[in-house]
Amino acid sequence: GDYYPLHSDPTVAGIAGFPRPILHGLCTLGFAIRAIIRCICRGDPDMIKALSGRFLSHVFPGETLITEMWLQDSRVIYLVQVKERNKAVLSGHADLNRLHSQL
Repeated sequence: GDYYPLHSDPTVAGIAGFPRPILHGLCTLGFAIRAIIRCICRGDPDMIKALSGRFLSHVFPGETLITEMWLQDSRVIYLVQVKERNKAVLSGHADLNRLHSQL
């Protein structure tokens, strides 16, 4: 795991310019991919062939993440925003192995 104190120590977070610890980036990515698996892949993680993500901003633990997604052929393009701050925090795409016949 990632034991960097920016994610758990308020003093270190303050030194880095944050008012409190921030969420791990891979946790944010995990929430996005989980949404894609639930909404597009019908719960089948084996449909994911490849992932891409660009971290745009930080997330604080407890904030609400909204994942928007668009299907283009066998690629899901996604954007994750923090609801409370109306701020985009992650964008990217997931390439799929196959599509279910009735999406």
